[in-house]
Amino acid sequence: MKKLLNELYQFSNQGAYTLDKELSKSSMIYHYYNEIIRFWSKINFIVKKNLRFIDQTYKLDQKELPIYFYATYRILWENCSISSILEDLGYKYIDRNEIEKYDKLKSFLKKLNTFSLSIALKGKEIVEKISIEQAIPTFFINKLLNFMNFRFLKENIDAMNDSTIKDYTLWFNLKKIEKDNRYNFNLIKKELNEKGINFFKDPHIPYLFHIKNKKEITRSKWNKNGYLIFQDKASVAVIEILSPNDYDFVYDMCAGPGMKTSLVAQISNNNLKIIAVEFNEKRVKEIKKLLKKFNVNISSLLNADSINPPFNNKIKFDKILLDAPCSGSGTFLSNPELKWRQNSKFLSQNVLLQEKLLNSAIKLLKQGGILVYSTCSLYAEEGEYQIEKILNDLIPLELPDWLTPGYIINNKKIPGTGRLFPSIHRTQGFFIAKLKKKNKS
Repeated sequence: MKKLLNELYQFSNQGAYTLDKELSKSSMIYHYYNEIIRFWSKINFIVKKNLRFIDQTYKLDQKELPIYFYATYRILWENCSISSILEDLGYKYIDRNEIEKYDKLKSFLKKLNTFSLSIALKGKEIVEKISIEQAIPTFFINKLLNFMNFRFLKENIDAMNDSTIKDYTLWFNLKKIEKDNRYNFNLIKKELNEKGINFFKDPHIPYLFHIKNKKEITRSKWNKNGYLIFQDKASVAVIEILSPNDYDFVYDMCAGPGMKTSLVAQISNNNLKIIAVEFNEKRVKEIKKLLKKFNVNISSLLNADSINPPFNNKIKFDKILLDAPCSGSGTFLSNPELKWRQNSKFLSQNVLLQEKLLNSAIKLLKQGGILVYSTCSLYAEEGEYQIEKILNDLIPLELPDWLTPGYIINNKKIPGTGRLFPSIHRTQGFFIAKLKKKNKS
């Protein structure tokens, strides 16, 4: 409990804090940290309002804040008893110096049982009301209301707030299975079926499977040893759209954490060659481990800047994948802390980086070569607007019809663009574009 409260304190101090990797292995810490962060602004509003009801003069100390946030979440989201929460927090035996704080917390919790959010929100403007109710920044709401109505926006926010409705998707690493003659696909599937794990084939991607319960598989030797791999359907869709073929020369511009590079190897034969580049040195080491675990031996991995990669001027690629760094505005389900980084400065930084990467990609693409550009973002600035800028050099290509068409920009659709929405596709929010480099006359 002390470790959880300390992590919440660090987040309240820094804003852009990510849960310690070792602590995330604790299911209790991982769950409560992520869910409290997910609803941070809503809990903050409730705590402040409820404190005013019991004592308008009381100012919450920064170190008390995690206690109040944890207690509020347990009561309003889990209907937990006050006595159980106080015991969790270590208030079974009270130090004399802590009596005043203890009494204040107890009064707060009793009043919380009769708290009405609808009454507290009375008179608020619609955007502010949605922002508090759904625990989502007003910046995010205002951006998306330019391209979708309130109902569709709320459906997507709901989907990114409810971790209980998530489907988990995975693919079997057939390359590794084929190399190890002790196992085969049917044997692995049968063993997992016997443990009560049912697989459902994805209707659009033939090698992708859906499951409801991830926990049992995560513990299995099949997952630990790289025989099956969890990957969001939106990320898999990017590789499916890239469609790497035998003998293609592929460039993965922003390769971390290495999942997409691994999938390129999975669906192509060993004749294909891929150069994977990652700027972050720490992530490069992680990619190396991942590729080794997944038995990928068709790639060259470089720690370099993809804006100015250290390539020979003659090198040109058949296919380039640019899964660009972005705001992560489509990933709040798995990365709730990203909600609280959303602002115009953060978005502008990402947009500028994407522009530079796209210009680099166009230069390195063969005439007639294919570029697939993607971002895990719901903002048009990181999707349609980026593609609109480069259509003089590239020809839009058709995308699968199960993707939702891209946003309408300036009263027209941007060809070659599509989106996946959490509420429709049960994936992360994703933008994908597929384009071909024009031949010079």
